Amino acid sequence: MPLRSLFSAFTRKPSSPSAPDAPQVHRTTACSRHGHPEFQLRVSRPAVPAEDIAWLLQFFEERVAQGVRFRSGESLQIGWMFTMLQEEGPGGVLRVLEPDMQAVPVCFVDGVDATLVHLRSQQDTVRSLSSPQGWEPDFPSLRQSVVVHRDYREAHRVLLTRSAPADAMDSGWWLTDLEDEAGAQDPARFAKTSLYQLGVDRPDLVKFFAVPAGLQVVVDGARIGVLGPEGEVQQIPGSYLDQLNAWRAPQVASGA
Repeated sequence: MPLRSLFSAFTRKPSSPSAPDAPQVHRTTACSRHGHPEFQLRVSRPAVPAEDIAWLLQFFEERVAQGVRFRSGESLQIGWMFTMLQEEGPGGVLRVLEPDMQAVPVCFVDGVDATLVHLRSQQDTVRSLSSPQGWEPDFPSLRQSVVVHRDYREAHRVLLTRSAPADAMDSGWWLTDLEDEAGAQDPARFAKTSLYQLGVDRPDLVKFFAVPAGLQVVVDGARIGVLGPEGEVQQIPGSYLDQLNAWRAPQVASGA
């Protein structure tokens, strides 16, 4: 699908959300002091940490206190996620909506579950890497492009390489199927798609999207490794990636 088909979908009216199982609704409380509507966050996943919800609420309150005015229909990037604001009735709260991560074109739903889960996993992935200078997450936008191998949906052994973006619409990411060594240099086996499409088709890879340029991520069976200019980057013991690797080993071995 041409990238413009994805982007045009963001101008559509947000879809009506399906009823979550047990949503929790959280609101800011300090925005009205500045003559600004309060914000509402709907969270359905129990796994979303309370501190992450509190961080997002505080973000909105601080920006409003600084004089920023948010309006219904505006978009806002949080991590790699593209969210929208929607007013709940005249003069009502501003709900934060996110893509449903189900299909293209994009449909928005009332909630921030994916936004906060992805933000946390992407931050934790980068901060799992040991480096003297330290690595910081470099968030792309889900609207940016990525080059993928034609078999990216089914590939079990992949190499994700991030280079400096060629332009504003490029994420810098390139996905190679390690099983296709012969075709690794064949341009006909690769195509450009949106990072959002990759996230929909391969949600297991979303956690790596904020890894900075100059690094590579290898997903090879039970092992997730990160490579830098001087070889493999060590993972901090007990970190997110270290624990993920420990969990994956028996899962892969058992065929789960």
